[in-house]
Amino acid sequence: MDREDRLEELRLTGEVVGKLGENEEGFAAAVDAFRARDAERFQSVLAELGIIAHCHLICRWLCSKHCVFVCLKLAGPVEGPAELDIAEMREFAAVTARIAADDELLRRLVDIVEKEDAKEFGALVKRLKLERFSHQLCHWLCWTRCRLVCELMCPPPPLITKVAHIPTNQIDSQGFGAGPSIPPGHTPPDDKPQGEGDHPFGGTAHIEGSFLTVAGATHYKVEYADNPGGPWTPILAPMFDLQLVGLNLVSYIRVPDGAGWYDVADIGLLGPTQLTDWQTPSPDGLYYLRLTAKNGGGTEFHSALVAALVDNTVPTPAQISIRQGDRRLDCCETVSKENGPLTITVEGTDDNFSELTVTLKGGCGVAHSIYYKSYNGNTADTGAPAPGIDIVWDPWAAGVDPCCYVIEVHIWDRAIVNNSYAGRHTSSNWHSLTIA
Repeated sequence: MDREDRLEELRLTGEVVGKLGENEEGFAAAVDAFRARDAERFQSVLAELGIIAHCHLICRWLCSKHCVFVCLKLAGPVEGPAELDIAEMREFAAVTARIAADDELLRRLVDIVEKEDAKEFGALVKRLKLERFSHQLCHWLCWTRCRLVCELMCPPPPLITKVAHIPTNQIDSQGFGAGPSIPPGHTPPDDKPQGEGDHPFGGTAHIEGSFLTVAGATHYKVEYADNPGGPWTPILAPMFDLQLVGLNLVSYIRVPDGAGWYDVADIGLLGPTQLTDWQTPSPDGLYYLRLTAKNGGGTEFHSALVAALVDNTVPTPAQISIRQGDRRLDCCETVSKENGPLTITVEGTDDNFSELTVTLKGGCGVAHSIYYKSYNGNTADTGAPAPGIDIVWDPWAAGVDPCCYVIEVHIWDRAIVNNSYAGRHTSSNWHSLTIA
């Protein structure tokens, strides 16, 4: 952390602690909760004041004040050299190692500091002949306790972890998801030259996450909006779950209330990570997902937003036409070598274009690739917009046997639909002819 980062953290700490201090009742409640290690109450106070996002900064500030007070109480006024003494630091390092290796002694010291028992602390320090290290010893023990207390008091906020089995750390700010899915099999690893990657979401998308970091969480909901500031629409999907009834595994459905709140007490054997199923909305576009948990006191805790690009639209109908020379061919026409190569014109687009293929099929089990194109990582590529792509192809040079055939054009998008890339949208068309 450089100097500017340290200054910014100090400024931010001062700002949020100052805001806490403006509320006398809230400040007292936060301090009481901190000293009692009551995480639910501590989080609730900070959330009510709109500063829960800076929980760690506030907790560390309280730690600093708390440990100064405790160590003055236990070790008395600070006495010692005014300058840093490296040799003395090395001595205390050896003392630290010796105490840490003695489990019984370490536990006793922790208990004494916990109880803030000045008499017992002084007697033990004297017996160990550590008087000149008393303040350092106290601060080491107090700050270690404080660090652990702050982990309890300020756990991570609720978190959406997957959308349609794609981990949210694989979804970018444009709402595109990258493969592979977890578990594997639903969506493959990215292969952009083959059209796989930068996935939007369609159909139903299963949402997973975590909210049990909120102390005393009783309810949760998942919402979506087309703007980071809302308004928010709750997801009201019924959720399949399992429970044991005697020795039998029984399925059941748990349902949120009208505001989208699922009751934590209703969660069965599938566990609290399986949040909901999002029926992706219309129109297509960029949406944001948010997980909210609330505790018994009704205080709400929000997750960070997750962007999700929705695509429920099939590619524009694929078009295909064939010319030989200047003549446009009707279906089922016969073409011969002396009239020259064919010009195949194809059209078809999608905002989230994946790949386009032109293939000859027919004869006795013949399948011959004529043309292939993918988006190859260029999300601005929409495929084959009007007036289309002209493909000059000579079936005789390609060694195609005389017979009847169909030339097919297929265009696909990159959407993960109903939690699977195999469900992506496609459009196709074909043109029949006989090659003489």
